[in-house]
Amino acid sequence: MKTLDDVIQDQAPEPEPLTPASPRELKRLMKDWRAGRATKSLSEAFHDAYVVLIAALMIGAMIVNVILKAQRVVSQCDSISCVSARAVLPWAAFAAAVAAALAVSRLFGPVLASAAEGFWLLDAPIQRARMLGARLVAAIVTALIGGTVVGAVVAALTGSGLTSTLVWAGATGLSAAAAVAFAASQQGIERHRLTHVATYVFSLLGLAALVLVVGISAGWFRLGLSNDLGVELGLVLVGFSTLVLVTSAVIAARRLSRIRRARLISGGSLVSGISGAFFALDIGLARDIVVERRAVEIGHVKPRRGRGVGLQAIIWRELQRLFRFPQPLLVVLGTIVVPYAADALGMSSLTPVFAGLALFLALIPMLGGLRVLTRTGGLARCLPFSVASIKLASIAVPAGVAAIWAIATTAAYLGFGDGAVQRSPAEASLMAIATALAGLLGAVRWTQAKGVDFGAPMISTQAGAFPPGLMTNLFRGFDVCLLITAPMLLGLSPVWSLVIAGIAALILLNSMDAESLRLKQAEQQKALEAQRKQRDAAAQAAKQRKR
Repeated sequence: MKTLDDVIQDQAPEPEPLTPASPRELKRLMKDWRAGRATKSLSEAFHDAYVVLIAALMIGAMIVNVILKAQRVVSQCDSISCVSARAVLPWAAFAAAVAAALAVSRLFGPVLASAAEGFWLLDAPIQRARMLGARLVAAIVTALIGGTVVGAVVAALTGSGLTSTLVWAGATGLSAAAAVAFAASQQGIERHRLTHVATYVFSLLGLAALVLVVGISAGWFRLGLSNDLGVELGLVLVGFSTLVLVTSAVIAARRLSRIRRARLISGGSLVSGISGAFFALDIGLARDIVVERRAVEIGHVKPRRGRGVGLQAIIWRELQRLFRFPQPLLVVLGTIVVPYAADALGMSSLTPVFAGLALFLALIPMLGGLRVLTRTGGLARCLPFSVASIKLASIAVPAGVAAIWAIATTAAYLGFGDGAVQRSPAEASLMAIATALAGLLGAVRWTQAKGVDFGAPMISTQAGAFPPGLMTNLFRGFDVCLLITAPMLLGLSPVWSLVIAGIAALILLNSMDAESLRLKQAEQQKALEAQRKQRDAAAQAAKQRKR
C-alpha cells in the first residue's frame, strides 16, 4: 500500500537533465566578470592608447630612418662579391627566425592557459580543443607577424629592391609560423625532442649562412648569386612553408584535446611571471625566471668535486658550470662571425658597434655567478674575502672567453671585403680588444643591476609616478657598450676606446668596493646599536639595584 509521500513523488515531474555550458558561454562569463571589475574608464584607456600610438610612430620613424641610411651605405658596394654576399644574408635571417620561433614555442607551449583557467575552466565538461583553438591561431599569427618584420628588415638592410624585400618578408614570416605550428603539433603528443633538434639545426644553418657571406666576400667561395635568383628561391620557400604551415596546423588542431592541463598551466605561469617582470622593466628578473624554468626541466645533475683554494676555487666552479652548460659558450663562438659579416657587407665603420652588442648579449648567460652574488648579499658575506675580490673571481672565466674572442676577431678589422677600410695589424688588434672590453664591461654592468626599489620616493612624470631606477635599468650595459665603441664609430683611434674602457672598469670596480663598504658600515651600525642597548640595559639595572 502506497503512502502519501509515495503518491506525491509519483506525481512530481522528473527533473530535466542539465546541459553543460559551451566554451563560448564560459568565455562570455569570464568577460563579464572582468568587465565588471575594470579599474579604468574609457577615456583613460583612449588616452593611454594615444600615448602608445605616438610613441610607436616616433620610434618606428627612427628605425625606418636608420634602415634607409644603412641601405644606402650597403648599396654603395656593387661588386660581384658584395651582391652575392647580400643575396645569402636573407637565408641567415630565415634560419634565425625559425630557430627563435622553435625555441620560444618549446619554452612556452606554444598553446598555453593561465592558472585561473586551468583550475576551473579546463575542469568543465567542455571540448578543450574548441577553447584552445583561438590560442593556437594567436600563436601562429604572432610568429607570422614577427617573422615578416625580421625578414623585411634584413632584406632592406642588404640593399634589396621592393620585390625581393616583400618576397623574403613573406618567406620568413610563413616559415616562422610553420615552425610554431609544428611545435604545437608536437605539444599535442607530449614530444619535444624533434622541436629541440630542429632548433639547433636551424641555428647551425643560420651560422653557416653567415660564414658563407664572409667566405664569398673574402674570396674563399665563388658564387654568382643575384637578386633575381634570390627572389625565385624565396618564392619556392614561400610555397614549401605554406604547405608545412597548413599541414602542421591541421595536425595541431586535431591534437589540442590531448594536451595535458599541467603543460598548459606551466606555460601560462611562465608568461605571467615574465610579463610581470617586463611590467616592472626588470629584464634581469625575466631572465632569472627563464633560467629557473630550465633548471626545473633538467631536474638534477651529477655533482662534481671542486679544486683549488681560496679564490681559485670560485674560478674553478665557474669553469665547471660552463662545461656543465656549454650553450652560452656556443653562442659566444657564434658571435665571432658578426664582425666578419659586417665587414663583408661593406659596413666596416659599424663593425665595432655590431660586434660589441653581440658579445654583450652573448656574455650575459655566462655571468650567472656574478648575478647570484649581486642578488644574494648574504652569500658573499659567508666567504672570507671581500665582495669585490669574489666578484672579480666570478668574472675571470668570461673575461678569458672575451680575450679569446678578441684574438679570433682581430682579422675582421684588417679589412678583407670589397669597400672595406684597410688597417694595420696593430690598429686591428687594438680595435678587437676595445670591442671585447665593451661587450664584457657592458655585460658586467647589466648583470650587476639591482632590482627596482618601489619603496623609494617616486619621480613625477607625464605618464605617472616612476621609481628612480625603473627607466635606467633598460639602458644598463648598452650605455657602456655604445660609449666605448663610439670613438671607433666616429673614425677616431681605438686608443680612445681603450681609455674609456679603463675608466668604465674603474667605476665598476669602485661600485663593487662601495657595496662592500656599505655592507661593512651596516654591520658596524648594527654592532654599535647592540652595544648602546647593552649600556642602556646595564645602566637601568644599576639604577634598580640602588633603589
